[in-house]
This record gives sequence, C-alpha cells and structure tokens, in this order.
Amino acid sequence: MRMFRAGWVVIAWVASAGACRNEAPTAVCNPDVLVTHVSYAELLTSLPARVVEGLTKAPTAEGALGRNREGYFHVRFQMDIGYLAAYAIAFKSDAALAHFALAAEYAFQHQLPNGDFALAIPQALENLGAPTEGDLASGTAFFLSALGSSLVALQQSGWFHDRVPDELTQRIAHLRPGFQQAVDHLKTKKDVLLAYDALAPNRLLFDAVAFYAMGSYLGDQDAQRIGLDFAERAVAQQHPDGYFIEGGGFDSSYNGVALRLGFVQLALMPADDALAQKLQQALARAVHWQTTRVLSSGEISAEGNTRVYPGGEDFLGEEKQMAWVETLISFYFASVLSEQSSFVELAERIETHYVR
Repeated sequence: MRMFRAGWVVIAWVASAGACRNEAPTAVCNPDVLVTHVSYAELLTSLPARVVEGLTKAPTAEGALGRNREGYFHVRFQMDIGYLAAYAIAFKSDAALAHFALAAEYAFQHQLPNGDFALAIPQALENLGAPTEGDLASGTAFFLSALGSSLVALQQSGWFHDRVPDELTQRIAHLRPGFQQAVDHLKTKKDVLLAYDALAPNRLLFDAVAFYAMGSYLGDQDAQRIGLDFAERAVAQQHPDGYFIEGGGFDSSYNGVALRLGFVQLALMPADDALAQKLQQALARAVHWQTTRVLSSGEISAEGNTRVYPGGEDFLGEEKQMAWVETLISFYFASVLSEQSSFVELAERIETHYVR
C-alpha cells in the first residue's frame, strides 16, 4: 500500500492588485512581482500570531506528535515539530523550544542503527498491508524536511542564535550525530525517491527541502547538492498555466503543498543562486494559478482536481481533504515576497471559510 504518501501536511507556516488576465486579477502572474528575498525565519515571523498559535500543539509528555500520540507509528508523523519551532521563534518562547527539543528526542529514540527509523503499524491499519520502500523513504524525507527547515530557522533567529548555550540548545546539539546518520541513510534512498516521486512535484519538493535544509544545518554540501537536484526536477514539472502537474493534470490541494514547500526552499537558498531565480519565477506563476481556485466564499475549489476531490485519493483508509492550510500559508508568504497586501485578503478569506 501507499502508506506514507502525502495527505495534507504542514512543516511550518509559509486578490488583487493589477490585472494580468481578465479572469484572474492579480499581478503575480508576472514573475518579477516576487521582489523580496527573506530568510525562512523572517517568513515565519511574518505570519499572524493567531495562525502560528492555531497550528501549534504541544507534544505528549514523551514527545509524541500527530498520529504518534496514540503510540509510535513512524517518524513521518512528527512533522508538527515545525509548528513548535515557528512558535518558539515568533514568540521567543522557551517553553515551545523545550517542546521542540522533546519532540526531536522522541523521534531519534526510534532511530535504527543504520540511520533509518522504526515502523510500528497500528493494529487497526494492518489490513492495509506493508508500506513499500518508497513509502518509507518518502515518510522519512517528510520528517527531515520539517526538522531541517526548523533547525535552519532557529539558527537564523537572533533570539536563538544569541542565547548563551544552555540546556535546551545543548539538548538539540546532542542529537546532531543522529541528524547526520538520518541524512546519510536518506542519501542511500536517493534513487528510490527519484523513481517514487518522479511525477509528484510536491513530494520532489519535500525531498528537496529535506536534503537541502539538513545539509545547510550540518554543513553537508553533498546533501545540499542532492536537494537542489530534486528542486530542479520539481520546477521542470510546471504546466504553462502555472500549476505544478499532479496526476497528469492540476490539483488545487497539492499545488498549495508544492507552493508552501517551494517558498521554504526559496527562503533557504542564496538570492543570487541561478536555481533560486528559476524557482522564484515558477512560484510566481503557481501562486497566481492558485488564486484562481479560491471561491468568493473562501473555499478552495476541488473542481477538476486529479487527486483530492470527493471520491478521490485516500490516505491510511481515509479520503484526503483539501490542504487549505498550505494555501493559506503560501498566500501569507507571497504577500511578504511580493509586497502585495491582496494576498493577505485571500488568506483571510480562506481562514474565514475553514476556521471561523
């Protein structure tokens, strides 16, 4: 079974001025509109406090997050660790940083000697069958994308960087050998991921962020090069209309996922990098297309989607739902990078529909 294929997930948080097309009034169809380059930590701190607060949940006393709360399943389900880092940075919160350290420690308590992570399928899901090698490698990449981008954001944060080494920073630093082991193991699965994720740009971007962010934190240039290769492959799978091709067509849910990950990858890279410039242009086109999928009510239309729609794909036996959080975050990120408040209006419309 495809046990670890992406449902909707969030690592951490990532209309209309002018008119490029009559049917979609937004200036973002012009790639040059994304005029600003900021660090990932700056992107996180630009998010409204209520968004960061609403997405952050404390781990259990053991450090478990997500589906691991009911008993360890797989490290893939520790991805909410990204919210904890975002909260810590945004609110300069020692409590959130302690929760981040605890969640990371919990994850690496389940690391195997070869650098991979244990799998314990819940009894209720055993009838779905065993995950493939690609499922497991992809699940690990999901987690490392959240962990790696969080570690880099913490490094970029003046609040974290200026701390006198203390118990919390030392707890995180103590895990560094395990971080490197995990990246080294994922390198051995590069070809598996290239084949497994070849036609899914959102997963290629998960892979890109996993390798590039962890490589940046660890000073592992080989991992960074691998990450850039995955990012380039994702960019190559963009339709002329702007969306990232999923399932042979468009999907407003997974385009939102790809957008958020693409903005994270962009923020991690030097502004003058040739691929960064290519990625910036791709994201400008993709975010423009995404605006055309937002209805006046704030609902993100699933009409015509290839993957996520009523009766569409399922994940762990449950039908996938619209990844609206990813689009909301992407619009907030786009508002910073384009300096256009119209994206904030779209994000708030989405929030009103799905939350308020």
